Amino acid sequence: MARPKRDDDLNAGQDSFLDVVTNIVGILIILVMVIGARVHHISLTAHQEPAKPVDAVLESEVAQLDESLASVESEIDELQMQKRLVEAAIEGASSAKLQLATAVSAAKVELARRRAEADEAQLARAERSSRRRELEASIQACSLETESLKHQQATTAEVLAYPTPIGRTVNGEEIHFRLAGDRIAYIPLEELFEMAKRNTHRNVRSINDMASRIETVGPTQDFALDYVIEAKVDQARGQVLIRSREWVVRPTDPLAGEAVADALKPGSRFRRTLGGVKPDTTVTLWCYPDSFAGYRQVREELHRLGVPTAGRPLPEGAPIGGSTEGSKSVVQ
Repeated sequence: MARPKRDDDLNAGQDSFLDVVTNIVGILIILVMVIGARVHHISLTAHQEPAKPVDAVLESEVAQLDESLASVESEIDELQMQKRLVEAAIEGASSAKLQLATAVSAAKVELARRRAEADEAQLARAERSSRRRELEASIQACSLETESLKHQQATTAEVLAYPTPIGRTVNGEEIHFRLAGDRIAYIPLEELFEMAKRNTHRNVRSINDMASRIETVGPTQDFALDYVIEAKVDQARGQVLIRSREWVVRPTDPLAGEAVADALKPGSRFRRTLGGVKPDTTVTLWCYPDSFAGYRQVREELHRLGVPTAGRPLPEGAPIGGSTEGSKSVVQ
């Protein structure tokens, strides 16, 4: 069975607790005072303690750094100056390069000109040398030919002599030949005129039908005739004259006739035509520029035969024709 508590025991426990609390508070106060005293001592010591001198090593390093900085700044200034000098040198070099390029270009042009002059001079010398060799060879050939002629026997050569070229107008009979492409062809002009007369009388019914009308007859012997007829009234006689005002003979075959070389042979058509005409008949040769050599051959043959000859040179492409205002052939 529990023992009942007494009042004396309770009071004794409360006193013990209060003692403990009081002791603790006292200890805390003492600690606070001790800490405060120490802090105050440390503060006073910090204010009263004199500054220590700067370390000599640090001062030496700082001095060395200052010297290095000054040296670096000096080097930088020197580099800046060198940079400006280099830039100026680059600018001068660019200008000199441009001048040099201009001078090189001018020198190339001058060199090309001198080379061209030298080539022309060399070519001229070569031409003169070649011409000189040609002349020397020609002189040598002439000398050899002269020596050869000295030892040759004299020979005779036939020289064709033509009569003095005094012209006279052809009023008698006349026959015509065309020389073109080194061929000679007989032009049947009289036959074509007869055909034109018959055609005009057959087709004209009134004077109005004869007013500047173009007619064509042929072809015959590889030639055709184009002509313009006109009528002229003679009131005094009461007659109407019909005549051809203009006429043109054109070949229907560009290869009409025969080659000149064949025509000059015996039995050719050219010689047969000449054999059928009267001795005093004039032969008129209508000649184009491409047949002048053949014209000379035919003329020489006609002169040898004693046949009167008249020449009618024509420009290339011109037709063979005539008119009432035209001229007659002239024989020499």
